[in-house]
Amino acid sequence: MLRIYALLFLLSLSMTSGKPVYAKDSLLLAVHPYLAVKEIEKKFTPLVEYLAQKTGKKIIIRVGSNYQEHIRFIGTDKVDIAYMGPASYVSMTKEYGKKPVLARLEVNGQAFFQGNIIVRKNSNIKTIQDLKGKRIAYGDPNSTMSYIVPHHMLHKAGVYAKHPSTHDFLYSHNNVAMAVLSGDFDAGAVKPAVFKKFESKGLRTLVLTPKISEHLFVARTDLPENEITVIRNAFLDMRNSDEGLAAMRAIKKNITGLVKVSDHHYDNLRVIINETDNFNK
Repeated sequence: MLRIYALLFLLSLSMTSGKPVYAKDSLLLAVHPYLAVKEIEKKFTPLVEYLAQKTGKKIIIRVGSNYQEHIRFIGTDKVDIAYMGPASYVSMTKEYGKKPVLARLEVNGQAFFQGNIIVRKNSNIKTIQDLKGKRIAYGDPNSTMSYIVPHHMLHKAGVYAKHPSTHDFLYSHNNVAMAVLSGDFDAGAVKPAVFKKFESKGLRTLVLTPKISEHLFVARTDLPENEITVIRNAFLDMRNSDEGLAAMRAIKKNITGLVKVSDHHYDNLRVIINETDNFNK
């Protein structure tokens, strides 16, 4: 019990100071709130157990209260390791500078992914241009596939020109899917896993987004280089053991590996984000 209180005290200090204050034998892994906190903790617990064995340190999961807080905590080096969506990563590097990158997801043998712009199966919307004047549901404003990329696509397609479409943020992919199904919105943008989850309930894909480099793990700027190397190698080696595969697939069932990553893999997304910023001016 005393150990738990001590750990909670150290974590409370880290949330208020400029630098993390942890016991030397622990590391903080931050995850963006793309699902409910309990779901995320369940998905990432096998990973932290795997990393604990590889590093010899206790790994603590921290789920951000929102995307912007998640970005800020990584940018200001208040966490040791972070799992990031591509758009959040690009936004973080733009505001705070680059961080050591560790690995990115490979899903079904591919290190990129595409989002789904969805409508109801019985909708008369057939093309992206048909979304002019329609009600569109997005997730979080910092979400790669539930706002940034699809919003850019709609602008490029002229959906927002002359025929103002209304949109709203629902702050989760699941909320977007359910809002489209219920008829509250004519279309929405979600990640592939959420589309598959709700497809049988009455959704179809109107169009896929461009290919974007997958989610990635990054490290705190001043994390010792030897620790970064150990963690990076542990990630890259996960596909070679049953324990590693199980930990990856707890996060996403069709992960086939964690692979090498470079900052330049996100350059096409940087172009999209910069153009989107200009659209919104």
